[in-house]
Formats: sequence, structure tokens, C-alpha cells
Amino acid sequence: MRPISIEQNSFRYPLNSILGTEAQIRLLRVMITEVNGPISIIDAAERADLTPLGARKAMKRLADAGFVRVIGGGRKQQYEISLNDILVQAVAALFSAETDRFEHILASIRKCIEIVEPQPISAWIPSLPTDSEHPIKICILQDARKLRETIQNLRILFQELEREVDMTIELIGYSKADAPQQVSDSLHLYGLPPSGDRKIETGITSGLVSHEQQDERLSRICRIIATMINEDRSIIGRAEQHIKLILKGKSDSATGDIEEWRDILQKYSVRRLVQFLSSDEERAIRLRQSCPFFAVLNKKEKERVLEELGGE
Repeated sequence: MRPISIEQNSFRYPLNSILGTEAQIRLLRVMITEVNGPISIIDAAERADLTPLGARKAMKRLADAGFVRVIGGGRKQQYEISLNDILVQAVAALFSAETDRFEHILASIRKCIEIVEPQPISAWIPSLPTDSEHPIKICILQDARKLRETIQNLRILFQELEREVDMTIELIGYSKADAPQQVSDSLHLYGLPPSGDRKIETGITSGLVSHEQQDERLSRICRIIATMINEDRSIIGRAEQHIKLILKGKSDSATGDIEEWRDILQKYSVRRLVQFLSSDEERAIRLRQSCPFFAVLNKKEKERVLEELGGE
């Protein structure tokens, strides 16, 4: 990249500072969308997948530009986003649109998979494309005799979405005999994951197990998430946003459960929500199957759930 020959006035053009580097954008995304209130540089670095040194440099630039407030000093120094700033509010709207776009693409993909005939056994994205120039690869697990028809009909259903987002969707079909090993960052879309000890993003659940085993595993996961909510209440806000996006584009029989979760998150206090997640009452058991918190945990939070599950 050619060097900038003439510096622009930072008061006149503050977006040069606020959007100057990817590190700054990552920090802003964390502070606007994931946390409520002050955050330490170590915590911010971990959430943004930055080194502490890189995060500290980027945070200083944001503080110098006035978009972040410094709270305290020394080892207890923390940082808080200046949400009253009009430009920060505009950036927050951009992050919201970023999330809406991603969730819309996933919801549209799921909708096509849900209505295709013959219905697949399972569908997942092995890994997200690195950029818009690469196709979205979707793996389909189906009975061998139905696989070709399912793939053909899905290609037709995906044509409108491909035109809308100007991206290619590549379908990879598997029969039960040749289903591949799945990695931890796979994004589950539909059905149950294939058998085996595999961790898939949507479920933090793996393998084909009995209903009793599945209920017990979901119960353990919800109790862990309840503890995490007590420590970080931004998880609730993320779940509310996730539900809002689901209800915007979904009209099947699962909508009733999602609407129940919407009402719970809107009406329950944090204490009552934590109790509900840890409860064994009939309604709590039923709604665990559609628990919105599974989909909104970040990588570090999912790793914590998996670690605590392994310890039980």
C-alpha cells in the first residue's frame, strides 16, 4: 500500500481514526456488541482475538480520538465505549447491519433446506468462506438413493439467494457410508449431526444419542450458560437479537417456541431467567430444544461450555 502523503485533520475527519485498522474495528465490535460497561484490555484482546500489545495500541488510538473513555489507572485500568457519540452510534448501526446480513443469509439457506424434497438427514457448512469471492460450501447428508435429487432441487432453490447476495453456493453431497469427519468450527444448519464424537457449532452437542441422553446434555449445557449469564449479561442481548432475526424470516411450527423465548427474555429478570435455565419443570425441558443461547456464544464461551461438560 502506498504511504499517505498528506495527513488529514482528525477533528474534521474522525472516521480515519475510528476505522483506521482492523484491530480498532475488532475492538469496537466487541465493546459495542458483546459487553455492557467497562472492559479490561486483556479481556478485550481475548474477545477480539488480538494480542494484548496489539489491543493496547489500538485502544489508545480509539481513546485519543475520543471514542473510548479510560476508567481508572494502573493494573485496574479499563475502557468504555462512548455510546453517546453520534459517530459511535453510526458504527453501532453498521455492526447491527453486519449481523443482520449474516443471519439473513443463514436463515435463507436454512429455509431452502427445510422445504426441499426429499428432505436431507443433515446439512452443515464445514467452514465459512474467507471472502465473498469464494463459494459458500454446504455439505448435505442423505440416503444414497435420494442424494442426487436432493442436491438438484436445492440448486434450484438456492438460485434466488445466489443472485441476491452475489455469491455462489456449492453443494457437496454425502451418503451415510462416506460422511466425513466434522471439525469444531463447522456450522450446523439442519437435522442431527452424523454419529461420532464430533463437536458442531450449533449444538455443542455431538453424536446421535437417545432422547434421555440428549435431554440430560441440554440440561447440563443450560446450567452452564445460566452461570455465564450471571457473569456476562450481554449474552441475553445477543440472544434477543438472534430471536428477532429468526422471527423475521421464519414461519414454520418452531416459531411458537421461539416466540415463547422472546417473551421470556423480555419479561423475566436475570435472576428468574437463570432459575428457568436451571429448572427441570416441563416447560423448561421442552424449550431447551430451541434454546437461543447456543447460537450466540462466541468461540471462547463455547470452549468453556465444552470444557465444563467434559468435567461432569
